[in-house]
Amino acid sequence: MALCSVLCLVVICMCCTAIHCQDTSDNVQGVQYRCSARDGRDGRDGRDGTKGERGSDGVQGEKGDRGEQGITGAPFVPNVKQCAWDDISDRRNNAIIKDCTFNKTSTQSALRVLWHGNFRAKSESYSCTRWYFTFDGQECSNPLPIDTVLYTHSNVNFHFGSSVEGLCYGLPAGRVDVEFRVGSCRSYPVSTDLYTGWASVSRIIIEEIP
Repeated sequence: MALCSVLCLVVICMCCTAIHCQDTSDNVQGVQYRCSARDGRDGRDGRDGTKGERGSDGVQGEKGDRGEQGITGAPFVPNVKQCAWDDISDRRNNAIIKDCTFNKTSTQSALRVLWHGNFRAKSESYSCTRWYFTFDGQECSNPLPIDTVLYTHSNVNFHFGSSVEGLCYGLPAGRVDVEFRVGSCRSYPVSTDLYTGWASVSRIIIEEIP
């Protein structure tokens, strides 16, 4: 028996619309199901595949053209100065012994300073004398002061040669007054019977270090 040609008795889809129909020959009614499908949701991404093998090296490229010649730099010109004195025989115990003016060309450079001469300090009691450099009146702070000390408790008249040397950074470009001084140490009084530069040449050497 045909119901609308095919009876819709089997549900093919989850979503169906019922359509009533009737066979005119046998006067039998039936229901025809019209099904409509919807797109499903996207599935989850799959896992990453395993890493493939390394490919072979490509063909070596051609050698590039030679670059242009660079600009010739300025030649290095040493910037050094020496100030020297003969037999200064300075007996002061708190003073600028000597000074030397220097023209510094760069803010990025350092100054190397050197004093060479002889010292003497006599004292019946404990005393300590300090010789040191200043720059425009201030001691070096980068990295530290440049000095030497002589601690004594003796009346022996002994003069000895000595050098005081160091580097100072952070000084501005331009004129710098480099002074060599004498004074007291940190915790002791200065000797009252001093000599600096007796019967010999004393010198200050200043060099700019790039």
